[in-house]
Amino acid sequence: MCHTWIDGVRGEQVRPLIEEDAQVLRVEAGPGTGKTFGLVRRVERILHPDGLGVHGRDVLVVAFNRVIAKQLESEISHRLNTFEHQGNPTIRTIHALCLQVIGEDLRILLPHEWEAMIYDLLTQHQALRELYEDFDESAQALRDHEAHVAEHLVLWQAAREWLTRHNSQLLSDLPGLFLDRLRAGDLPDQRYEHIIVDEFQDLTPGEQELMSRLRREQGQLVVLGDPRQSIYRFRGNDLQGLANLPRIVGVDDIVDVPMQECQRCPRDVVLAANRLMALADVQEMTSVSEVPANIHVVVWDSLQDEAAGMARAVVNNFRQHPNDQHLVMTTRRHFGYLFRDRVAELDPALRIDLCFSESILETWAVREAFLFFCLLTDPDAPTWRAWLGYKNSSTGREYKASRRNSAAYLQFLTSSHDSITEDTVRHLAQQERLARRRAGGSLLWDRAHRFVELKERLWSENASAEELVETVFDDRVWVGPEFEGPDTARIDLGLLKATTLSMVQERLERRPRVPSAEHLRTVARRLRYAVGTREEFVEEAPCDIKVATLWGAKGVTADHVYILGVCKEAIPGEKREEYRGTDAEYLEEQKRLFYVSITRTKRTLVLSRVRQVSRSEAQRLGLAVSGVGGWWARLSMSPFMRDILPLLPGAVAGRDWPGC
Repeated sequence: MCHTWIDGVRGEQVRPLIEEDAQVLRVEAGPGTGKTFGLVRRVERILHPDGLGVHGRDVLVVAFNRVIAKQLESEISHRLNTFEHQGNPTIRTIHALCLQVIGEDLRILLPHEWEAMIYDLLTQHQALRELYEDFDESAQALRDHEAHVAEHLVLWQAAREWLTRHNSQLLSDLPGLFLDRLRAGDLPDQRYEHIIVDEFQDLTPGEQELMSRLRREQGQLVVLGDPRQSIYRFRGNDLQGLANLPRIVGVDDIVDVPMQECQRCPRDVVLAANRLMALADVQEMTSVSEVPANIHVVVWDSLQDEAAGMARAVVNNFRQHPNDQHLVMTTRRHFGYLFRDRVAELDPALRIDLCFSESILETWAVREAFLFFCLLTDPDAPTWRAWLGYKNSSTGREYKASRRNSAAYLQFLTSSHDSITEDTVRHLAQQERLARRRAGGSLLWDRAHRFVELKERLWSENASAEELVETVFDDRVWVGPEFEGPDTARIDLGLLKATTLSMVQERLERRPRVPSAEHLRTVARRLRYAVGTREEFVEEAPCDIKVATLWGAKGVTADHVYILGVCKEAIPGEKREEYRGTDAEYLEEQKRLFYVSITRTKRTLVLSRVRQVSRSEAQRLGLAVSGVGGWWARLSMSPFMRDILPLLPGAVAGRDWPGC
């Protein structure tokens, strides 16, 4: 009998993922090898009455990010709609699962609020200043504790005290809280008969342990992943998670399912990927795609030339292949903005999807507007802490106050009996001398005065919810003539305003009789959640060209992939502050990021970069250029390209390139 869950299966490597019934299954699957297809069909078989006939409530599928979770949910639902079954499975990201199960209205601390907390802890506790040399060391120690990499009990207890005072919770601690409540017996029924975890190498050790603990006795656990695609070490992920699976689950009887037949990428791309990962202790991929590779290496004279030239090439290629998927990946967000603007000039009707939500609050204008909106609609302790922790800036630079005004803020918090409100802030604005007694007092007063002035100028009791959003996120309020790099700020403000308006309008349509204030409060909380969990802004709509950062493209594939900014100064660039590893480990992770990027394609791959930028541009873009020289800084090819040069065509000057 031919079952529906094996219809259309190509090759033999995916069948064990669908049909093997071992208690613990470890699937090491390279990019494009069909693991998503196999995962979906496994769920179909588990729920199908001719398969295992399991109730949906007993099946859990965990995805690394919302993009992957949404894709899995769509594909699994499509298959389940073809037959009668008992209930649907739970398909969640790990943090969404934790929030759902814990079931409390938790206020998740956002990244900029997290930074302020660290400064407060060091200011308040002498013991922490003796244990940790500086902010970076203490911040890393807290990340390690949250990820269950190492224990820092004193620091964690101090953080928990601060979180209690501010009525908030760390997002990264949610899996730990879930795990502790399981151990304590608070959630005796929260276990599953079948658990499938995608991208296992991108989980922290604590999250990996949680997945193991959620399995019922004699239940099945399937973990899928690829250590070559581990690119989130700075978030505490465990590169060795797949290798350490026997220790994590406490059993040695694990069935391995290797999947190394790449069905997605053309042969030359697969060979290039193998060359990049020659040192990886995994089996090389083999290509089964018969599509010829369409690879181009292009070099431009300036950022403006690259944006204009790549826009022409992508638009022309889209017009020739309008039914294909087109993905533009950038090593810096600004490259994507320049590209988007040039496309709009060529064809305003083309729909561009910018996926830069991981740093929507990057510019001061957007961050301050976001904080102000939250204070107007849903003021709470962490938002007040964030607002008071900066200094006023008309240029958008140097807005981060020393130690986030911690000494003055903590004194103000205590004097307010741990309850900072608009009234206490207004009182502070009227008490200039008192505010200046401690370090940072002047800046604290400036911020209080700034809030009062803005509310008097922008707030109206008679304004509708939509009018308030339009007013608060008007870029003219936040981006003045002295603001440096205004384009990025205006674009992000527009994206934030569009998202907020969409959320408000959705709620007004669903519940028209509810007061506007309640809708705005709910929207502010949804915005915080989106920022805190790095969810995309504005629900995905059909688009012609998708633009994402290299990190943002994880889980995305396309027929045509164009990568902008492939220069040494951007990838690998300088080691990020939050990265916990050595320089060598950072370099290896950046190589894996490049590996993930080039294996998104099914046909076309364009590697693009510029030869030089002005030093001011380099500083604004965060490019790691040499400090020696004149006005211009030369850029060179990414070192990762050296490993694959034998498989690449020769570089072409942008002015001579005919396109894709």
